[in-house]
Amino acid sequence: MHKYFIFFIFFIQYSYSQNYRVIYDFTYKPDSLKKDSDNLEMVLDVQKDYTKFYYRKLIKLDSLVRSGSIISYTFPIQQIIKRKTSSFKNENFVNVAGIYYNYPSIDDIKWKILPQTKLSDNYKLQKAEAIWGGRKWIAWFSLEMPVSEGPYKFKGLPGLIFEVKDSNDNFNYKLVSINKILSDYDTSNIVESNLGVKPVSITLKQYQKLLIDNYNNPFGEYYTMKEGTWGLTIFDKHINSLEGLKSIKKDYQLQIINNYNPIELDKAVKYQ
Repeated sequence: MHKYFIFFIFFIQYSYSQNYRVIYDFTYKPDSLKKDSDNLEMVLDVQKDYTKFYYRKLIKLDSLVRSGSIISYTFPIQQIIKRKTSSFKNENFVNVAGIYYNYPSIDDIKWKILPQTKLSDNYKLQKAEAIWGGRKWIAWFSLEMPVSEGPYKFKGLPGLIFEVKDSNDNFNYKLVSINKILSDYDTSNIVESNLGVKPVSITLKQYQKLLIDNYNNPFGEYYTMKEGTWGLTIFDKHINSLEGLKSIKKDYQLQIINNYNPIELDKAVKYQ
């Protein structure tokens, strides 16, 4: 038993000396009251020093930017994360009203490992459950990949998380592929910055206030600009006046409410 324990520790250390890229299919409901769901492909890069989680599409956008293209992007759900490998302290990267921010959080998930197992693509998976972020989560992990990581902030099990979803089926991550990569992938344009624009460091409370302010006063930056010098298209309408902004305010606020299904309910803001 003692020799096995030493071997297991060595195996974990060896695994963390490898670089892995794990692709997950992420299915989520923008509106928890509807059956409709969307999906995105997500990347988990497990490196010796850092673990990063981000949208797979960003790899293509990064390549375009590095070749000289000028682009911008937004995603419907905020899930860009960076942390020191083996740490529960996450750096969250978010976009509010076109500005990139980052804020820290400590997300220590207390898992209960259960005896149930199943096979998935020749990997033996074991079940675990946790209450975290105001939701109940069910995960399946593999001891055959002793990397204590997983999608988003889900980690802390004695093996790579292959699947994790909440009990109400609002969010579901499922592993698509695992590959070893030879070196750390440079994410400086797509994680640590928004295509080269560095984030503004804030706190969680400041982030929550930004969400409320964006709801109460959408398009606030345009109210300080001279009419005729700006324009935007929203809801298939071209808006270039303050009256035009006022006319779509309620529809914009309703869209925010209908698409606000935060993965961490305990950090949710209350729109009124």
